[in-house]
Amino acid sequence: MPPTILLLDDDTQFRASVTPALEAFGLRVLSATKGSIARALLEEDEPALLVVDGLLPDTNGIVWIEELRAEGYTTPVIFVSAFYRDLTTFKHLTHDLDVIKVFHKPVAVDRFAREVASAVAAPMSLTPAADRRVDDPDERILYPEESSEPGVDPEKARSSYVSLLPIAADNLTGAIRRVHAEAERTSVVAEALRQAHDLHGAADTHGLQEISEAAGRIEAELRQLQRSGRLDWSAMFESIDTVRAHAADAVGRVPGSQPAAAATPSVTPAASFFLHRPIPSDFVPTLLVLEDDPAMIAYLRSAFDELLVHLRPVSSVEEALKVAGRNAPTAALVGWPLQDRDALPRFIQLFRGIHDCSQTPVILLSVDDDPHTRALAAQLGIDIFLPHPVELVRLHHAVSTAFERALTPRPKIAVLRDPEVASAIKDAGIECMLFFSLDELLRELDVECPDVILLGSSVTAKQVPSIIRMSAWESDCSLLCFDDSPLAGEPQITEALGRVSGWLVPLHREAERIARLRRRQQRCSQTGLLARSSAVAALEAGLSFAQRHAHTYSIGFIQATGLDELDHVRSRRLRTHLGRVVNGRFRREDVRGRWDEDTFVVGFDGSSARAVVEVIRRLQDELESQRARAPEELSALRTAIGLASYPLDGDTTRSLVLKAHERLGTAVERGPDSLVWR
Repeated sequence: MPPTILLLDDDTQFRASVTPALEAFGLRVLSATKGSIARALLEEDEPALLVVDGLLPDTNGIVWIEELRAEGYTTPVIFVSAFYRDLTTFKHLTHDLDVIKVFHKPVAVDRFAREVASAVAAPMSLTPAADRRVDDPDERILYPEESSEPGVDPEKARSSYVSLLPIAADNLTGAIRRVHAEAERTSVVAEALRQAHDLHGAADTHGLQEISEAAGRIEAELRQLQRSGRLDWSAMFESIDTVRAHAADAVGRVPGSQPAAAATPSVTPAASFFLHRPIPSDFVPTLLVLEDDPAMIAYLRSAFDELLVHLRPVSSVEEALKVAGRNAPTAALVGWPLQDRDALPRFIQLFRGIHDCSQTPVILLSVDDDPHTRALAAQLGIDIFLPHPVELVRLHHAVSTAFERALTPRPKIAVLRDPEVASAIKDAGIECMLFFSLDELLRELDVECPDVILLGSSVTAKQVPSIIRMSAWESDCSLLCFDDSPLAGEPQITEALGRVSGWLVPLHREAERIARLRRRQQRCSQTGLLARSSAVAALEAGLSFAQRHAHTYSIGFIQATGLDELDHVRSRRLRTHLGRVVNGRFRREDVRGRWDEDTFVVGFDGSSARAVVEVIRRLQDELESQRARAPEELSALRTAIGLASYPLDGDTTRSLVLKAHERLGTAVERGPDSLVWR
């Protein structure tokens, strides 16, 4: 008989929406609209799980659970409500009444059904009605020669188990994800170990050897973590990928499985799932939570359980700074007061000094809500003030607002020789830098990287746009001027603004457009590598031309190395210097472009890899001589180079790029100034 769920809720629409989803996972659903009806059903049946609403016609859901627990029932309970969203109620439900999950209406039906099915699959305690003595006269076996075990169809049992495999794989992935974030917590590791152990044994029982072996490897890695504190994350990622891929494949192959469970889910690579590398189609924002109240952290986990948000809870300033330094969060939420009253000012000051965190929105969750506290928060640079008591709607709104601010580009505008215009831009709340000379602008251009350069009224030399374009090689930047400027007709000018009261609007719009282009990290559809689309298109065109004219074609990746330990300003200058050397070393008809932040790509028509090697070595010799002349400025700049050629290494852009990228990785491993071409 399938596991039974007792659904206690008077909302007809809610019952009608979740019941088919629960039944799709092989669960039997009993419905009750009142607490009294549910009690009568409990006396007749033994449900594996109770789903209880907060407000009922004849009682309060919380009171009903309290009465149930007082009578000794230990049946697992999931609480669902549209009203009870405060921290106090959450703590009472989870700590005092042993509620295993709290959902807030409206719920995502598919996710809700998966969570319920997952809870049923976990080990459960029996209710008092089911906990009877074996020698009860009413329970004697009248015909001992017959088997007392119910008949079990192995194929049906396997089919039922396989249909729930994606849930088990998702749960195990989530548990390992929490280990990745909180490996120091023994309870988190123990829970992941339990899930891996259960999956290892159950999958083996049902003949799913690939999943069983992968779960066994995960179990071994977690035991190693418990013993030594070390874990091979690359092996862990590979094992998780195996579990999820084979689980999805097994569901797709089960004959006669339920439609809702049989759809093969898409499997995101585990490394991307954990490390949140920039994958445009599946971006998961990260919320750093600095809070020393465990109950508040548990409440936040529940509040964001339905949302694609990665929580990184920490309890000390030092730990928060360490986490932010490794992987800059999308936003931060700080509970105040912490045990240390001075922790907040210290955290804000140090947090803003971390690279990529200077503009990260910070939400302050404060127990005090008075003008003095709000004024102090504003003085510290807090972006959003959120007072207690916490309401779920306000919490979601605050965090979504913070994420929206974090993901909105903050364009920068440089103005050359026009103080009045610069002042007007700053008054409008737009970041603006004023330069009084072209030399000063050129010195800072590759460091500040403005999105737009507005050439002021006093700029008359027509070669200025060309000089700026040449200096800012491979950087996306718009050049603007006013329509009455002598430069308005120059081909290098992106747009000429009308000198009227509304000129700020197109200026800001253009700056935002360029800022979005810069922030967008594009992944090549052919290779899966992060790359600039313009560079990929240029390589495709170059290879196509070479194939039509029976030429050879070579692709090279040149990566700047040795810059990780440098500050942001100096490392950017060195990358720009390498870009200019690459730009000037090769022929104008060759492809020259930036592949990603640290890597440049070149394409050579009519040159074999052996011929290109000589050109690359001359480039390395040029860099070496420059380092000898300016050791203080260029000593840290080293290169790693990988080459591939057509037709020797393939006949498509994809094959050449992947081969060159693979050789680049080998060159990086070999050390500074390495070149790998075969």
